Formats: sequence, C-alpha cells, structure tokens
Amino acid sequence: MKKLIAAILCAGLMAAAFSGCAYKDALDDHGSSATSSVQASDASNSDSSTDKQSMDGDVQASDYEDSLDGLESYFAKLGYLNTDSDGKVKDDSVVKMDSSLIGASAGKKYTTTYDGSQITIELYSYDASKLNDTANQVIDSVKNDGSFSILNLPEVNAYLSDNGKYLMIYNDTKIDDEDPDKTSNSYKHREEVVSNFTAFHNS
Repeated sequence: MKKLIAAILCAGLMAAAFSGCAYKDALDDHGSSATSSVQASDASNSDSSTDKQSMDGDVQASDYEDSLDGLESYFAKLGYLNTDSDGKVKDDSVVKMDSSLIGASAGKKYTTTYDGSQITIELYSYDASKLNDTANQVIDSVKNDGSFSILNLPEVNAYLSDNGKYLMIYNDTKIDDEDPDKTSNSYKHREEVVSNFTAFHNS
C-alpha cells in the first residue's frame, strides 16, 4: 500500500514538473532539436549589434510584403532576430510551429538574445477569410485580455497586430510580467518590438 501511495505521489510531482513545458511542446512542430545550436549561434550575435540595428530609423514596414515572411524580414532588418552576414535569419535560430492549434495558417518561433538574456519571439499569421472557431476564440481572447489558452494549458500573454493578421508571443526571462521594471533595457526593447509589430501594415 505504501508503495502504491509513493508511486501516485511521484506521478503527481512529475506531472507538475512537466506542465510548464506543455505549451511549448504542444505548438513546437520540430521538438527541441534546435535548442543547442541556437545557443551556440547566440554567442556570435552581440547585444550591441542588435541595439544598433533596432535604432535604424530608415527601416519602413511598407518596404516589406504583408505576410509572415515579410514580417520576419522586417524584424530581421530591425535587429530583433538572429541573422547571418547576408541579413537572413539563421536557420538554427528558427523553428516551425504547429500553428493549427491556435487556428493560425502559419507560425514560427525565433530564439535570440538581448541585453544578456535569451528571448523567444513567436510569430503567427491568420487568413482573415478563413478563420475557424479556434482562431476566433484565440483572437478574441487576445483582444480582450492580452492572453489566450489552449488545450486547458496555462494562459499565454500575446499581442495582436492592428490589422488583425498576425499574433506575437514574446518571452524574456528578465521581464517580470507581474511587476515589470519599466526602466530596464529589456522592458524598453520589448515595448519597441511590440510597437513595430502591432503597426505592421496596419492600413
């Protein structure tokens, strides 16, 4: 009997430990195979170069296609994503996501660094003419609450573009979402990213 109780308790602890990974695993289309290579590539991308690119006032959203690929290229030019010498997003820093779980038509997750912290940016696109029930629920939830939940998993903070075509999830371990330090570089950077994201092709 004692062994049975111990086994049940052990199973409960394991379930609790893995619940934090559930959302990532649910949407990740390629598992975690890119993690180690992403960490290695981060070392070659200095925070100073990211800061310099992100302050480039000549970068205009209108110069990029109104699509997920266009948004990716725009973010790459702004310095928000890991890029190679040609300005292209590094293959080992991006993972395709199972976007259908949130009703999106396509989605990618990018891993990069800023101010000494590893961050992830997830970008999803929606076809406004083909929104299913899941898409409508997620979009409405983000509009109203700034977050959404799928598969009975914990809520995830997210942002919706002004034109309603794109959704972004931004995670930076340096930012305390409950009580953020609004004077920190990380917080200011996130606000900059969110501002450029929401305004992308908003007319």
